[in-house]
Amino acid sequence: MKKPNWKIWIKNREECEFWLDLYMKKGILKKSKDESKLHLRRTDHNLNLANWLLEKHKSKTDIFSDDTFYDWVIDMYYYAIYHASLALISKQGHISKNHSATLCFLIYHNYHTKKALDEEDVALVANSLSREDIETVGMSKELREKACYDVHESFEQKLTTQIKEKTISFVNKIKGLMLY
Repeated sequence: MKKPNWKIWIKNREECEFWLDLYMKKGILKKSKDESKLHLRRTDHNLNLANWLLEKHKSKTDIFSDDTFYDWVIDMYYYAIYHASLALISKQGHISKNHSATLCFLIYHNYHTKKALDEEDVALVANSLSREDIETVGMSKELREKACYDVHESFEQKLTTQIKEKTISFVNKIKGLMLY
């Protein structure tokens, strides 16, 4: 069986729909009540901890000796993006048990589908997420996997700062959409 690939899903609506149907049939994606506020709370939790840890690195205190934890900062930024994505999915009446399924749902419902779902705020969301936003989620997932599993990967402060900016931009966009 082929593996899920978010880059293909962006280019090929039918492929995205195939995977979305598969995730729904397996119960990995399913209808649920709106728990978006809980996911946004977790989003802020991850952002705050990542920002705190990054600031501690900048202050050059003796807390860490010569060690750096940029890999963990990247991980926390990814989870901030992931929980913002789950908030959006939850606002649209679904829950996801899998990172790829979450990304598939986002791409299908907020990139390919330009029609209104049931509520006015969902219509706003469906018309507001850009390809760049979807790519931010996918890119952050790839970086998180490298940070967690690739022991040879070197993470510079510059990279961490770039990810921070993209994360904050994405989270703020989702929060702005959730107000409506």
